[in-house]
Amino acid sequence: MRKASSIIDEFAFAKGFLTMCGRRGLIYICAVVLTAGALCAPVAVTRWSALQFVPNTDMLPGGRVVVDADLAWNLDGFSFSKFISVQRIHLGFSEWVGVDLGYAGGFTMGAKACVVKENPDIWYVPTLTLGFQNIYVSREAYYFDGGGSYFGEGGFYPKNEFYLGVAKSSEWAKLRIHVGLLSALTRSDPKYDEVNPFIGIEKYFGQGLYVTVEGQQRSGEFMLSAFAVFRLVADRLEFNVGVLDAPNISRKRADPFAFRPTLRAGLKFNIGAGYNGLDGLTGVEDRIDRLRGEIAAANKRVDSIAFDARWNADRIHELSQVSGDRKEERARVVDELSKLRNLYEQEPFDPELVKDMVERIRDRYEVYSPHLRVIITEQDADPRIRRLAVSLIGEMKDQPAANILMSLLNRMEEPSLKIETIIALGKIKDPRCRQLLSTLRHDPDGGVAFTAEEVYRAMFGKEETPPPPPPPPSQSPPFETEETVPERRLNR
Repeated sequence: MRKASSIIDEFAFAKGFLTMCGRRGLIYICAVVLTAGALCAPVAVTRWSALQFVPNTDMLPGGRVVVDADLAWNLDGFSFSKFISVQRIHLGFSEWVGVDLGYAGGFTMGAKACVVKENPDIWYVPTLTLGFQNIYVSREAYYFDGGGSYFGEGGFYPKNEFYLGVAKSSEWAKLRIHVGLLSALTRSDPKYDEVNPFIGIEKYFGQGLYVTVEGQQRSGEFMLSAFAVFRLVADRLEFNVGVLDAPNISRKRADPFAFRPTLRAGLKFNIGAGYNGLDGLTGVEDRIDRLRGEIAAANKRVDSIAFDARWNADRIHELSQVSGDRKEERARVVDELSKLRNLYEQEPFDPELVKDMVERIRDRYEVYSPHLRVIITEQDADPRIRRLAVSLIGEMKDQPAANILMSLLNRMEEPSLKIETIIALGKIKDPRCRQLLSTLRHDPDGGVAFTAEEVYRAMFGKEETPPPPPPPPSQSPPFETEETVPERRLNR
């Protein structure tokens, strides 16, 4: 309660101070505020103002529409069931012209035109706007007269008002200040409302939260209001709540028809494409903003492409290093195979040395197997090296290499390489090679047919099969071929 009381006292002090200053003093204060705002960096873009009650100088982009609906409750006779509602539509024809249409107990409208736009390159230039409001029906009369759209008995509700407003922004402080003068053409008392100053301050706190403080003079008295504004869905939806005539919450005015403390809550929707489809009504600034957006999007795409290019270059560099490492590794594998070949060919033959070397290669399966799979496919490689590579794949039981061996077996012409491949498939024990082995049991080469028959029986059991065809007369018996000697030594 103390905190609320202190806030009310502060509002009362501000109201009393402004009343004491008088009309001329308020004009001087507005001039000082404008001068202070001129020293801050502006943001020269079309925007959706957070001010709720006093006129604002901001313009909607061409083609955008803000739908506004609010509820108000007079606090001196508060009841949730007794509320007043005002609905309005704000139309942005271009960054220079905007129109307001609405219902406040009757048709009401307003319009404004931007005369001067803030320029980020010229710090001392403010936004300057001319406009009119409360045409036909006064929105304030509808709020404060308990739902009536007429003048109060005391004549506190002027209509058909024209205004001049200026605004400046402070980007670093997230602050925007609007000041201006209202003049009513229709008023009951000529001595009042000829010139009424107003001021609106918007403060942005981040995460879509704004707080506004708004003040205006009416019939010689100053009315101060405060609102909290929250925007979400990419600034398309707004909730706002605040109190009109906040400093007088704790007391009632003597005249029951005067403006009085009022609780107000509203909902706004910002819709539209953001650019006017009619180029004739699309202003230069909107077109520039559109081009800037397209340029920004193009720059993002270029940056993305440049990033991809850098990433690809780095990847190629890494792959080239990997490729170099793989080449060195491949050379070491070929060198090991050459050593193994020499062990087979040396006299006297030492099976223990061969066995130890095969075991050493098998223990390094992860390193050797990728290179062995490549070596067996190279047609120009040393046939003895290829046979050793096939034999080692069988010793390692390299299941991923089974597809490669079966594919190569259909194209191989060298009998000794065929025999070594069949033996390797028998050690891998891949059942998919059944049909291939069955066909090779009838191979014209006796050694190939015999090896395929033995491996087939070992893998799939005995079957009644016709004897293999006899070898051609010009060919030696299969059991006397020298080509079968190396694999016999390796596979003991």
